[in-house]
Amino acid sequence: MKRRKRSSGGASLDSLLDTMTNVVGILVIMLTVTQLGVGEAVERIKEALPEITDEDMDRSRKQVEDLESLLKLEKEQLQTVKDLTQQKKNANLNEQKALIDKLKKELEKLKEIQINIVALKKQISERDQQVKSIEKTIVEKETELAEIKAKLAKTPDPGPTPDAKIVNLPNPRDAPKEAKPIEYVCRGGRVIHVDIPLLQNIALKAIAQSRLVTAQSQAVDCDKLVKLFQNRNVGNRDWRIRLKPAGGVPYLVLELRKGRGETSERLRKSSALFRNQIQKVNPQLFYLNFRVWSDSYDTYLVAREYTTQRGVLAGWVALDSNSEFRVPLGGNLKLTCQGYVAPPATPKAAAPDLPPPTQRKLPGNKID
Repeated sequence: MKRRKRSSGGASLDSLLDTMTNVVGILVIMLTVTQLGVGEAVERIKEALPEITDEDMDRSRKQVEDLESLLKLEKEQLQTVKDLTQQKKNANLNEQKALIDKLKKELEKLKEIQINIVALKKQISERDQQVKSIEKTIVEKETELAEIKAKLAKTPDPGPTPDAKIVNLPNPRDAPKEAKPIEYVCRGGRVIHVDIPLLQNIALKAIAQSRLVTAQSQAVDCDKLVKLFQNRNVGNRDWRIRLKPAGGVPYLVLELRKGRGETSERLRKSSALFRNQIQKVNPQLFYLNFRVWSDSYDTYLVAREYTTQRGVLAGWVALDSNSEFRVPLGGNLKLTCQGYVAPPATPKAAAPDLPPPTQRKLPGNKID
């Protein structure tokens, strides 16, 4: 480049203009490069970001509106809490004022009351003496009651009379002399047949199998017999047998097994076992003997209804709900129970077996 000639008129500005031109060029180049880089960066950001649709925008607006509604509701609830808190404070203040007034009035009343301490102590002393006297009387009565209960426990329960022939209240009359009783029990809201001789034989068989008696002349201790029937499940599917000595006499206590027997509702059905049994009874040879506990009168009345329809005579004995179902032990065992006296040898009574249907005789116009 051809060098310019310096003017003779002053300082030359060519160098400054060259420098500024170079700087401007560099800036232009840098701006161009920067714009290109920014464009590529924007494209890369667009590619990385998910595409926002109109539905997304609407959903975002909806969320913003929901948030604004929640914020408004929260402000309203906060204001409500503030109002309630202020009301509670005012109410508590009023209650406290009312309580203070009440206490003041009661305090004024207490000031007016004059208590005679000496007279009060005297009254308390007299009441204490009365209480001690009453307590002493109660102890004496309880002791007397315990003695009476002990005497009653030692007294054997005679139970129903086995030879009773009374039938059909309220017009009692003797059963026919040749008629034999068939025993039924009404207890626990159920009615069931009981074969007493059969249960006596089961009990005697259990004693024989226990080897407590090894010789005919050997006496058996009652306590061992009681434990034998406690530890063994003696009886049949309807009855559990236990042994209990009372007044020196050993009795068999018969306990109805759970679920056995028929309820009043069951008796109403034609398939009831009781109704089938009395259909086989000859009214001229047999009558029914009911033992009725106080918790089973309703069951007894239903059973008696069907007995009357069948034309079979019946009698009944009422028993208290706390009474045990006791029958004699039977047999010829020698026992060492305290106060026991062996019964005289008597022939064993035959069980009242039901006659077969072919041997039944119908009484008059009764329905079989």
